[in-house]
Amino acid sequence: MESWPKLVTTALMGTSRQAPSAPASEGALKSLVDQLDWHQPERALLGVAGAIALHQQVGWQPVKKDWPSVKPCALDDLPYVANAIARYLEIAWDRYAETLPELLSLIAQAGQRVPERQLPKLLQLGQQTAKLRPIIAAAVGKRGQWLAAQNSDWGYAQVAGGEAFEPDSPQLQAVWQNGRRSERVLLLQRWRQADPDAARVALEAIWSTVSAKEREVLINELGTNLTMADEPFLEAALSDRAKSVRQAAAHQLVRLPNSRLCQRMTVRTQPLVQLQGEGRSFTVAVTLPAVHEPEWAQDGIPAKAQSGKSQRGGWLEQLLAATPLDAWGNPSTAIPATQNHAWQEILIRGWGLAAERQQRADWAAALASSSAASSLLDNALMGQLLALLPAPQQAQQLQAQLPSQPTEEDSLRWLNLVAQSHQDWDLAFSQSVLARLVAMAQSNPRKSYALAYETRNLRLTLHPDLAPEVAIALERLANIAHTSRHWESSLLELLQYLSFRREIRQAFQAQASH
Repeated sequence: MESWPKLVTTALMGTSRQAPSAPASEGALKSLVDQLDWHQPERALLGVAGAIALHQQVGWQPVKKDWPSVKPCALDDLPYVANAIARYLEIAWDRYAETLPELLSLIAQAGQRVPERQLPKLLQLGQQTAKLRPIIAAAVGKRGQWLAAQNSDWGYAQVAGGEAFEPDSPQLQAVWQNGRRSERVLLLQRWRQADPDAARVALEAIWSTVSAKEREVLINELGTNLTMADEPFLEAALSDRAKSVRQAAAHQLVRLPNSRLCQRMTVRTQPLVQLQGEGRSFTVAVTLPAVHEPEWAQDGIPAKAQSGKSQRGGWLEQLLAATPLDAWGNPSTAIPATQNHAWQEILIRGWGLAAERQQRADWAAALASSSAASSLLDNALMGQLLALLPAPQQAQQLQAQLPSQPTEEDSLRWLNLVAQSHQDWDLAFSQSVLARLVAMAQSNPRKSYALAYETRNLRLTLHPDLAPEVAIALERLANIAHTSRHWESSLLELLQYLSFRREIRQAFQAQASH
C-alpha cells in the first residue's frame, strides 16, 4: 500500500514534528480508518498501522506452484535384516565405524537390506565417505534407491546401486552429462563392468568438456576390464595438456604389454639391461642411462629423480617398471642373478613395480620368496605383490619371511606387512600372528609403543574367532611385571573389535540356519 512508507516516516520522526493523516483507502478498510480519532495522533497512528497490517494479511493469497508429483517407491523384493543385525549396525556407527564395510558387505551378500529408519543416516554417511558408497548402495534396497532420488546429495546410491544397470536410461544419462564428479566415477565403474567398450566410447564423448582433475580420475577407472581396445584412447591421452592426466594414461598403458608405450619401453631398456649366460653363470649387465630423453616424460618417466634416489638410477628404475616382464624371461632365473649386483636395488624395485602394475602373480611370488626382495622392497609394495596371490599362498610367504630368531625390528616389519596385505586371514595364520605379538610383549614388556600401533592395524584382518585366545593372552600378560599399559590398551581394543566382528558373523550364521 502506497501510504505505508508515509506512516513509517511519521512514526520515525514523531507525531509532534509531522502530524499523521488518514491514508487514502476504500471499502472495509476506509470504514475502519474513518472511525479513528485523529485528534489523538499517536493512538490513531498505531490504529491505522494495525488496520493496514490486518487488511494485508486477510487479503494475502498463497503462492501457487505446480510441484512435481513424487512417484511412489516400488515394493522391495529384499527382506529386512534381522533386528539383531540392525542393532549391530547402530553399534558400529557409534563405536566400531571401521567394521561398517564388513557388516554392509555381509548384508548385501545375504541378499538383505537395512531397515527404512536407518536409511537417511546411512545415505548421509555415504555422502561424507566416498569409499563406502558402493557397498552402501548395495545394501539399501529399492527403498534406499527411491529415497536417494529425493536428495541430490545422495545421488551416488542411484548410480552405484540397483540390480539392473541401464546406462541409456534418462536418469543415468543425466548423471553422465551433468552429474557430480563422484557420481560419474561410480557410474563409469559400473559401466566398465557391464560393457567396457561402450563405457570408453561414452568417456571419449565428454572428454573435452571435463576438467583436468576429472579427466585424471575418470581415466583411472579404465583399469576395470582394461584391454587393447582401450589402447588408442590411452595413447592419445599421453598428449593431454595436463601432466596428471598424462601420468594416469601411462600408468594404464604399462598394464598392456602389447601397447605402443610398452614396446617403446622395451626398446629403451634392452640396451641398458641385458641378461647373459645360462644356469649358474647367468648374469645381468646394467648400464645406467646417460641422459633423460625428452620423449620419456610423455611416457610417464619424469626427469626429476625421486627423493633419496640417484637421478640416473631413478630413470632406469622407472623404465624397468614400465617394461613388459616377459622381456626378462623366467623370474626364478632373473631375480637370483641380481645377488651381490651393484644395481640390485634398482633391478628389484623396478621389477617389483612392474609386477604390481602388470598384475603378474608369478613375478610377485618369486619376489616375495626372495630374501633380497624382502629387504629391498618397502612394505607397501610388498603388500601389493602379496595381494596378487591366493590367501593360503600369501600366508605361506609371510610365514617364510619371518626369521626363526627375529629381532624386534624384524617382528615389527613383519606385523606391518601382515596388516599391509589387507587379507581376511584364516584362523591358523591369525594364531601365528597372535603368537608373535605375545612373544614380543614378553621379550620386551617396556618398549612396546610400536607394537601397540601395529596391533591396532590388525583388528580388521585377523580372524574374528581368535577373540577367545586374545582374551586369554591379555589375562596372562596382565600378570607380567612392567608390561606397557599402552600396549595392553591396544590389545584390549583388538579383543573388542574381534569380539564384535565375531558376534556379527554368528548372527548371520544363526539367521542362515533358520
